[in-house]
Amino acid sequence: MTSALAEQLSQTMAAIHARGWCDGTGGNFSCVLARDPLILLMAPSGVDKGTVAPEALIQVDADGHVVAGEGRASAETLLHLEIVARTGAGAVLHTHSHAATILSDWCLGEGRDAGHLPLQDLEMLKGLAGIDSHRRRVALPVLANDQDLARLSASAGPLLGDAPHGLLIGGHGLYAWGCDLAEARRHLEILEWLLEQRWRRLLLEALGQLPSRAIGIQAVLLDIEGTTCPVPFVSQVLFPYARERLDAFLREGANDPALAPLIAAIDAAMAATDSNSIQGETVNHLSRVRFLQSLIDQDRKLPALKELQGLIWDEGYASGELRCPLFDDVAPALRAWRGAGVELAVYSSGSVKAQKLLYRHSNASDLSGLFSHWFDTTTGAKGEAASYRAIAAAMGLETRAILFVSDVKAELEAARTAGMATRFSQRQENPEQDPGSFEAITSLAEIEL
Repeated sequence: MTSALAEQLSQTMAAIHARGWCDGTGGNFSCVLARDPLILLMAPSGVDKGTVAPEALIQVDADGHVVAGEGRASAETLLHLEIVARTGAGAVLHTHSHAATILSDWCLGEGRDAGHLPLQDLEMLKGLAGIDSHRRRVALPVLANDQDLARLSASAGPLLGDAPHGLLIGGHGLYAWGCDLAEARRHLEILEWLLEQRWRRLLLEALGQLPSRAIGIQAVLLDIEGTTCPVPFVSQVLFPYARERLDAFLREGANDPALAPLIAAIDAAMAATDSNSIQGETVNHLSRVRFLQSLIDQDRKLPALKELQGLIWDEGYASGELRCPLFDDVAPALRAWRGAGVELAVYSSGSVKAQKLLYRHSNASDLSGLFSHWFDTTTGAKGEAASYRAIAAAMGLETRAILFVSDVKAELEAARTAGMATRFSQRQENPEQDPGSFEAITSLAEIEL
């Protein structure tokens, strides 16, 4: 039994070495020889793993001490022991392939989710035990390297239970395991293939040879102005429409109890203003209209004004005077994403009422039913990371499962800080054209989920 297992481990290491996954003296490999007490069969440290004969393997106990054979145990034996203890694995294989090393280092880069590398939509996933569909999303844990192996092993421990039979160490490589040596080797080969595919795809995307793909996304959060409809529609159509009708709307609704809270809020805002043209005026119908028109002209946000504008636009949409000209790519993308099970949400500085009106009365018919969540600045400022964390909590998702699309870099920066994936909407008439460090799109069709 022992000699047969030693022969299998020696042959497995030679095969892995031949694939270029443990060049030089890299990599370390182990099998469980006994469980009570625990004994691991391993290659000694500091040797070429492609030429280790069965009789040259060492035996290591649960404390990492060599109890049989010549040579010393790798310092990384502690991580092998942690994996065996936490998962019940019968074998642990550690490689230093280019793909695993590059991607583990890339995952720890600024602005990325340093905790996991998501993998999805690839048939090879079904080679992992417990995975029965290519649509199943797995998250490969990624840990920063640490020369203190006891500390590194302790950090890895809590992540192992949910790991897809593998773990990445930043700038160092991949650990894969299975119930026995054959399964561990299969898992290693599957994960190495997935990593190879992932980094090659990233390279092609960077060269502009493939559309951008957002991995592991369960929801798309969209800005409106400059993202799904032209900026001029809001500034040159909606705002002037409301401005011209403020006088008549407030006059006709002066005695409407439903408008009383809005009027009170407007009066309070007027009293608190520092504008010389407003201070000291008697609060009456005309002064309210002048005050609100000045806010519109300055594009200043006041919740009561936004609600009032929504009411006025409601009448305009109902009469057919207003219709939102969505970009041609928007409706097909929204329908495709929703059909694929991706949740859709809106986050705009306009009120939720105004958002729903816009999508209900678009040039692509009523699209409002495609959205499951609506957020405005009552959730929080669009330039603050806390707002995006609050949105994720309201949607019942982790921030990394949400892709936010906007034409404003400050908003994208806040979303990225919160952990969301991001895309910069680079439409022709948008005020901001430089995407900075963000990936730019000119159409929602360029986003592949």
